[in-house]
Amino acid sequence: MYLERVEIAGFRGLNRLSLPLDMNTVLVGENAWGKTSLLDALTLSLGIETYQYAFTAEDFHRLPNEPENSKKNLQIILTFTESRPGRHRSYRFRKLAPVWIANGDARKHIYYRISAELDEQQNVKTFRYFLDKEGKQIRLANGQTKAIIAEIVRLYPVLRLQDARFIPNLTTEVIDSHNEPHREAFNNKMSELTKALINNPDNLSDEDLREGLDAMQQLLGHYFADHGALLFKSHLKHRKVSEPHIRGWHALENINKILAKPNQRNIRLIILGMFSSILQSRGSVELDPYARPIVIVENPETRLHPIMLSVAWGLLNLFSLQRITTTNSGELLSLAPLQSVCRLVRDTDKVAAYRLGDKQLHAEEERRISFHIRYNRPSALFARCWLLVEGETEIWLMNELARQCNYFFESEGIKVIEFAQCGLKPLLKYATYMGIEWHTLVDGDEAGKKYAATVKEFAAKRNDAERDRLTRLPALDMEHYLYKEGFRNVYHEVAGVPDNEKWPVRRVIIKAIQRSSKPDLALTVANNAAQRGIDAIPTLLKVMFSRVAWLARGKAN
Repeated sequence: MYLERVEIAGFRGLNRLSLPLDMNTVLVGENAWGKTSLLDALTLSLGIETYQYAFTAEDFHRLPNEPENSKKNLQIILTFTESRPGRHRSYRFRKLAPVWIANGDARKHIYYRISAELDEQQNVKTFRYFLDKEGKQIRLANGQTKAIIAEIVRLYPVLRLQDARFIPNLTTEVIDSHNEPHREAFNNKMSELTKALINNPDNLSDEDLREGLDAMQQLLGHYFADHGALLFKSHLKHRKVSEPHIRGWHALENINKILAKPNQRNIRLIILGMFSSILQSRGSVELDPYARPIVIVENPETRLHPIMLSVAWGLLNLFSLQRITTTNSGELLSLAPLQSVCRLVRDTDKVAAYRLGDKQLHAEEERRISFHIRYNRPSALFARCWLLVEGETEIWLMNELARQCNYFFESEGIKVIEFAQCGLKPLLKYATYMGIEWHTLVDGDEAGKKYAATVKEFAAKRNDAERDRLTRLPALDMEHYLYKEGFRNVYHEVAGVPDNEKWPVRRVIIKAIQRSSKPDLALTVANNAAQRGIDAIPTLLKVMFSRVAWLARGKAN
């Protein structure tokens, strides 16, 4: 069973949100998308110590200029789904039998609704119950609803893991009696893991093993859990836990590779036991032995170098736990599958969630997008709008000429991306599915006409005006266009051809490229435009910059 969807209405900073989840979801969005409200909603709904939380007047979403004493409602609906058809009949889920619902697909679901009402006197009533497929309350015997809610929280509690720097009073100087048994359990698991790795056919030197386990110990204990640092062996308690030595991270990466093999389930279970021991050390929180926590990892990149982040992510992937990660890191996005990334964008009346669904891209399209965006340009997923251009020349030119027109693409959330290598259609499909605005600049040659036809097709499907999505150069390519738009002397100068010689335009351009390169030539044109002022920049491009900025600002507003 896993948490398949979260729907929130009227809670704190979220007016409306419907968020699809899977076993590994990575959330990205700008600062105002409502991350804290979402994570608080999950924690208050399924936290071991907070799931019986009584809402207060401050928990209700308020619109600007709204009267103070107005009636309000909030609701949180959590949809759980069995991991495979028939799994709901497992002995593990026997107490949940009354609330499993068939809704027409192959799997059974549980719909858990938490709601609250605020009256004019600012009194709050909180309600918790389960829904049937029509969205109506399931009537259960007295006390049964509370018992089933407690059972769900017992099996699938939400745990928020944070960088230890943000946890108050973290120290390795004092180890209270509560943590003693958990520290012992942690160290026993560490010993078991050491033996298991020694017996593994993939040879690790004693030093590699020691340093790798030390890195794992510090990573688990210090970076990802509140009081995990208190679990280290007694002789470590009088010194601060330092960041693992770089060799330790390399050794941990080698351990990760061993653990990732299909026949290493027993070692993974040992690591999960270590992880559980850390979580058990969090004070009054006690995890059930059968619990499979829903783990929230908040911005794990805040303290980890990108290489170390990759190692840490590999370690987290070994846990068979549902994970919800928030990040502002392009490096982390490059480690996550395309389908795991979910973009959250604040619209006028809601926060919209965008992610790639099953089979929305063909296998070849997915491979191309993975290489072009996920591996090479992961930061493009943070952009509000993509300006798609044919090649490297346009990338250099567009960024520089736009800046001269006072459009600063970085701060506007605009990313210039060349599409020739990946293909235009996969990029348009992916941008659309991920809620990223886009505009395309194409040449006037035969290839450009085909690209333009593709753009028109996509624009028509969305009922968009062609001018919002497409700019066509009235020339064979960018070089021919700029030559005719006032930069003739630049090309002649670079080509070494006197202005008064009547060479064909194509020959002058080829000669200039041969004596320089397309990117260098583009920068020369941009520098020339900077010297002459904004009036030197072709009107067509200035109109396009304005259009792209309008698209990006629409997403920002």
